[in-house]
Amino acid sequence: MKTAILYASVHHGNTKKVAEAMAETLDADLFDLTKQENADISGYDLIGFASGIYYSNMHKAVRKFAESATFRPDQKVFLVCTCGMDSRDFTKKVRKTLEDKQVEVLDSFRCRGFDTFGPLVLIGGIAKGRPNAEDLARAREYARNLAPAAH
Repeated sequence: MKTAILYASVHHGNTKKVAEAMAETLDADLFDLTKQENADISGYDLIGFASGIYYSNMHKAVRKFAESATFRPDQKVFLVCTCGMDSRDFTKKVRKTLEDKQVEVLDSFRCRGFDTFGPLVLIGGIAKGRPNAEDLARAREYARNLAPAAH
């Protein structure tokens, strides 16, 4: 099973850390959508979309790619997000975009990430030190559990 993880990790590298942990577990190729907008996903069986959260949404590069990409009927997708407050599933809009295109979305993973956006900078941010070793272990376990589901 050939796997790609497409991600956007802008401020503190939170999402990149999680994407790298998953990629290592899945032997996946990583694509930074903030630097490479037009990744070719045609040869991949499993595709991850990973992003920090910006105004309650996944990064615009991830949303744009999900909206414009063409998927094979047998390709499966998973979603990943990091956010200062893990209070709800911020992947819903991208999930809906993909499901409207009849793409099978297997699951989503989320964890807290260091956040200094806007007024949070005044208090030194929230979720300092996240994602931590425990978060990355959960990300690896999540990835291990994805492999059988993707077949």
